[in-house]
Amino acid sequence: MKNLFYRLIIFLDTASEEDTNYNIALFMANNFYRISSMRINELADACFVSPATISRFCKSLGYENFAHLKQECHSFHSNDKKFNNLINVSLNTMAKDPREASHIYVGQIIETLETMEETLDWHVIDQVLKLIHDHQNIVFFGTQFSNSAAVHLQTDLLMLEKFTVAYMDSERQKESAKEMGKDDIAIIISVNGNYLYSGYKTLQYLKKSGCKIVLITCSDRDCLHIPVDYYIKLSNLKDGKSGKHALLTAIELMSLRYYTLYYPSSLNDLMGHMY
Repeated sequence: MKNLFYRLIIFLDTASEEDTNYNIALFMANNFYRISSMRINELADACFVSPATISRFCKSLGYENFAHLKQECHSFHSNDKKFNNLINVSLNTMAKDPREASHIYVGQIIETLETMEETLDWHVIDQVLKLIHDHQNIVFFGTQFSNSAAVHLQTDLLMLEKFTVAYMDSERQKESAKEMGKDDIAIIISVNGNYLYSGYKTLQYLKKSGCKIVLITCSDRDCLHIPVDYYIKLSNLKDGKSGKHALLTAIELMSLRYYTLYYPSSLNDLMGHMY
């Protein structure tokens, strides 16, 4: 369900206000609790568009049709524990003692980060960084926080004169996967290995393309149910909630490693100024 909120926010943050779909997204964001009880004609009238336009917009958000979106909205409304899955800290503890909640959560993060020294395989990471350096078409795939982390790495790489692609829209990711070839590199970032559920079709296109596939995750190598060529495991999670901190840490380490590998002259200059 969080995917819907994420996609709406991304769309509203990036689309033009003159775009017809912008008005649909804006109406959904401001009237979300009405959607599950609305008919498609009612929503179309409220947004001053046709039912066909609503259907196309729902598909662009990753749903089969408006009925599929409504079903997920209904499930969300019926769940009275919407925020329990954000972090592994009880609502009771946060309500009564936020300091204790902070202590618990920070402890979980520290434990997750400490395991990274053992789980990060720098031999594999260096191979992946060489792929990024040597190949022209590098495309990142992921959703939500994983996608945001991909954009973070994409920005760092661009500062180091390496252009990569990290589409935030799932449909553009899918279309990009269709066009991948054997000389291209797909980097799939999925903290808990759940990209299989939202990106199944995209994964099938990548599998058929013959491109090199890199998986960055806290989960197992086969979590996507397709073969991967390079597997970077971030950490061994106990709580399943702090993996995003391991991902962000790994991304920043990878950016720094890329710099040291492919900008040695700059690094030597920097070291010279320090001594």
